[in-house]
Amino acid sequence: MIEDIVRILIYGAVISGMWALVSSGFTLIFGVSRILNFAHGTFFVLAAYFAITFYKSGLNLYLSVVLGVLLIGVLAVAIYRFLLAPIREHEVMVIIVTLALALLFEQIILLTYGEHGVSLPSFVKGVVRIYDVPVTYKRILAFVCSIIILVILEIFINKTRTGKMINAASQNYEGAMLIGINVERIFMVTMFISAILAGFAGIFYAQIFSANPFAAIKSLIFAFAIVILGGLGSVKGSIVASFIVGYVLATTIVFLGARWAEFVVMLLIIAVLIFKPTGLFGVEE
Repeated sequence: MIEDIVRILIYGAVISGMWALVSSGFTLIFGVSRILNFAHGTFFVLAAYFAITFYKSGLNLYLSVVLGVLLIGVLAVAIYRFLLAPIREHEVMVIIVTLALALLFEQIILLTYGEHGVSLPSFVKGVVRIYDVPVTYKRILAFVCSIIILVILEIFINKTRTGKMINAASQNYEGAMLIGINVERIFMVTMFISAILAGFAGIFYAQIFSANPFAAIKSLIFAFAIVILGGLGSVKGSIVASFIVGYVLATTIVFLGARWAEFVVMLLIIAVLIFKPTGLFGVEE
């Protein structure tokens, strides 16, 4: 029994940390620009593929990861600047375009890398046993790094000048324009940040499991479900909801098996939305 509890606590924390990165990026861009970016899951998996490609070309592992994450951020900004900015006011068009991009990139990955998963070499090797539960160092590192990145995000949003402008734009972008904030620039910065958050999550995922073309859609579904549970537009809600979902997943896997995990999570989200349609931390428009 103790082993099961330890397994749930540890594995749930690792899963939660990764999904918190993905979902906080997803809700951040929505909260600021009101864009539902259905290509967000693509950023998650593409960052891993970029890093793997750089590494296999002979670059250092750490440099490959940095380049992969930065490249996905640049790609996200380019997508916003040339495809989304002209249609930002038309929500249905934004959903159609981003969903089409997600499917397009999935096909490109399939044609380039194939359908089989590929893994990124581990930053650290080794296993520690906690109450006879084997835990790899790469899982511990992924969780610690996820928390550090989320803390940096919190400090950036609340303490820096750019972060305060992002907050202002998220509350009232027309008012932000009136006081001299370059809202389009803020939108592009936010798009960059949201993409690199997903990118880091993809890197950690590719080390622990493996990256495959279909992980993009799976990560998008989880991020969207988590954001709805936490409250659309609430970064705090997304992080809290990520840990709820992560621990529900881990508990279900331990006691019922992996095939029940996603089903139970969806039931939880439906139950919450029946009693609180705005999510845990959402507010009425």
